[in-house]
Amino acid sequence: MQTLTLNGTAKDRGHIHGEQMRAHIHTVLAFYQPLFERHATGKLTQHVSILLKNIEQFRPDYITEMTAIAEAANVDPFWIYCINARSELISSPLECSTVALPKQGLLAQNWDWSDALKGHIFVADIELENGLRIKTMTEPGMLGKIGLNSQGIGVCLNILPANQQLTGLPVHILLRALLECTTLDAAKKLAEQHGNGKASHIAIADEHNMVGVELAPDNTYITTANKGVYLHTNHYLTNIEGLSDINYPSRTCSETRLQRLQTIFDHAEHPSLDTVFNALNDTGGAFPILRSFTDSELIGNSGTLTTLIMDLKRKTLLIREGNTAHERFHRFDMVDS
Repeated sequence: MQTLTLNGTAKDRGHIHGEQMRAHIHTVLAFYQPLFERHATGKLTQHVSILLKNIEQFRPDYITEMTAIAEAANVDPFWIYCINARSELISSPLECSTVALPKQGLLAQNWDWSDALKGHIFVADIELENGLRIKTMTEPGMLGKIGLNSQGIGVCLNILPANQQLTGLPVHILLRALLECTTLDAAKKLAEQHGNGKASHIAIADEHNMVGVELAPDNTYITTANKGVYLHTNHYLTNIEGLSDINYPSRTCSETRLQRLQTIFDHAEHPSLDTVFNALNDTGGAFPILRSFTDSELIGNSGTLTTLIMDLKRKTLLIREGNTAHERFHRFDMVDS
């Protein structure tokens, strides 16, 4: 697993990112650009302009960092903005399966996406100017995704279905901001304040507790653990008309994976880290948790690219690349600043 250390100012971090990941950014853009141009609702430039305005109002430094990535990578900044808003420009609820055992400080998921990203994802080891450290598995050109920080706050992501244009703060921008929070309560409030205009689920946790946040185009909904276990895939659990009944091609897959996860944990007398491993390694049935690559109409071959397990008590992140259970995990330890 590639690791990139990003420190200094926002411009410094962006320059390092763009320079070191230049070739990967160009390769990934070759995959994404046709999708942005084909599948964005309405005119792409107009849609991106709306999303960019939200980022500017939210955290101007993020614009600085993205622009620096683009300059160092020798690409038009517009495309870096698109990468960071890809979940709003390409609505594709193919990813992922999330598991949490909040009392044990465990937060984990399989990240499922196109095999075009295989070999290009990396871990960003970010040191902010205030001393906070972040370790996040992310995509070339993207400010953040799944990971944890030196205060023991961790986040996971599931894309949810949408039946309208998404014009809120991009979810990957929100994920980066959540990883800059120092308490679970602060992260929850931030997600609630800036949750609208998306179609995603974020699990946020610390070593003692967790909260699930379902982000919808017009509202934000909180979900919680049941009997010490929290599970989520790619459909809304909130029973709200217009959300929980959205029909889309991969809904059966999402529902089947959630039922399978529930069965695994129901049969575990004392759910533990081993149970989490077993669940995320499950390959049974037509819609397994650990997914082999199969053809998707939107993004080509899609399946599990990485498995991530966070121990928020110990502040460690385990990442396994690929979709076979025998591949080894890479361990990333978070050292307090």
